[in-house]
Amino acid sequence: MSQSSIENLTSDLEELRRLAESATRIRVQQMLSIDIRKLETDLEQQKNALASKESQSPASSKPPASVPGDCKRYRVELKEYAWDQSDKFIKIFVTVNDVQQVPEENVNVEFTENSFNLLIGNLNNKDYTFVVNHLLNNIDPSKSYRKVKSDMVAIYLAKQKPTKWAHLTLTAKRLQDMKDERVSKNAKESSDDPSNGLMKMMQQLYDSGDPETKRMINKAWHESQNKKSELQGAAYVE
Repeated sequence: MSQSSIENLTSDLEELRRLAESATRIRVQQMLSIDIRKLETDLEQQKNALASKESQSPASSKPPASVPGDCKRYRVELKEYAWDQSDKFIKIFVTVNDVQQVPEENVNVEFTENSFNLLIGNLNNKDYTFVVNHLLNNIDPSKSYRKVKSDMVAIYLAKQKPTKWAHLTLTAKRLQDMKDERVSKNAKESSDDPSNGLMKMMQQLYDSGDPETKRMINKAWHESQNKKSELQGAAYVE
């Protein structure tokens, strides 16, 4: 641990902050924010380690204690969640093992009117993220909040209007609309394959989508394939 490494981290942090200020895309801002928080944590840990080292007696023969900041932390994208709603809130329940063991300040959620980004810093030497963009309706960021529970983070999205949400995101709504359109086409067309245009649209959504988009498309694809297999099996029996 040295003063030069701390100075390098400080310079990296300043440059990331400048990039974050100039960024215009929400996803880029969120990614930079995650990196900034990680560097801030590492910088604080290295400063504390250096101060501790300088305060030790030079005659001490004990090796310096390992510092969490010395180890590279990996970023993990969370996938297990469920959601529910009341008149005032959309409730997101994200599964995170041992999350209750980290300090409260390590669990943060950034809210916008149509998205949120959960960041859990330094849990078992890993950083965890869960991002959902393109919410079905706008929320009130100032009234939204989170609670840390046993092996779970509960996120409360304050509705701007007390309307019932049929889906969590616009992506989910579009996928449902595409399914309905496919059913309608299948009823009208017998010889042509009506799924070609649908698959192209799904591929475009997948290529440009966020993690939530890709999760929804994968689910829809597997459901479609299972249904197709069942129909083929039934036709074979007949």
